[in-house]
Amino acid sequence: MEALLERLAKRQDRRRLDRFFTRYQHRTLIVHEGLGLAWLEELLKLGGGGGHFRIDARQALDTRSPVSWIMHRFILPLAVPRPLLCAIEGDVIAIRHLLTRGGRTCHPADIAWILSDMRTRGRCHATLKRRATGLEACAGISCDDNAYEIDLESG
Repeated sequence: MEALLERLAKRQDRRRLDRFFTRYQHRTLIVHEGLGLAWLEELLKLGGGGGHFRIDARQALDTRSPVSWIMHRFILPLAVPRPLLCAIEGDVIAIRHLLTRGGRTCHPADIAWILSDMRTRGRCHATLKRRATGLEACAGISCDDNAYEIDLESG
């Protein structure tokens, strides 16, 4: 009976992963514990700023929601400071926090530069790589290092 329950749980986990990666492929999540109204207004003023999915980490786990399941089971246990940016590409979730050296949330306009730095230089605090029924965590740069380079020659 335990083997059957385990197989059913693994199948359910696979389905959640499939649903998550299908829904959020080539998208970004901002996982936070409350964002100020002024910060959100600035984000929405930016071209494409409204395209980031904002997920409040204070919400209780909803096992029916793949994004809630992944956030609570895989992202939050990494203990990367919040708010954080999650970029979903292929079978990988790249994670980087949005805090400045002073401990404040960066300006929303910096998100594009941070995403570029994550994608072109691979500078992430952690990555989650998809496996059969879960995600494997891989450490990246130190959480103290959140500098990014601006590539003025591209575009």
